[in-house]
Amino acid sequence: YTTLFLKLQGGKFDIADRMFDSVPRTWANVLTNPADFKEVIPEFYYLPEFLVNHNRFELGTKQEDGQPIDDVQLPPWAKSPEEFVRINRCALESEYVSANLHKWIDLVFGFKQRGREAEAANNVFYFLTYEGAVDLDAIEDEHMRRATESQLDYYGQTPCQLLE
Repeated sequence: YTTLFLKLQGGKFDIADRMFDSVPRTWANVLTNPADFKEVIPEFYYLPEFLVNHNRFELGTKQEDGQPIDDVQLPPWAKSPEEFVRINRCALESEYVSANLHKWIDLVFGFKQRGREAEAANNVFYFLTYEGAVDLDAIEDEHMRRATESQLDYYGQTPCQLLE
């Protein structure tokens, strides 16, 4: 993760205030700021080590409170990264998720991925993330092509729409 993070930020750690350092704060931001959206990566369900700064990297200090960035702050219901991941995995494997999985499939791969249904479900993303939105080979300006490739490499793409 460190190597990819440094590559994304031009060889340096990003400004501390923009780093992921708190599950509760990130959760609150996503719920209250319509411009803030996050993807829960697979590591939330199997790899507690991603929440710990094992190498003790100096990641900077937050401007808002002067606190240094270190291990990711967990919600109060998780006493350790291992417990956090275990509870997330239990939730993912729960009957509730199994009974509602088709709704997620509709959002990610199905009829709620694009168009009016996506808008109604608040499931609309930056235009470059959609398959076929841009033809990289047609971009003649080298700087613009590299910038577009970087956008796709580091911020991702919406999966192919498989179901309509």
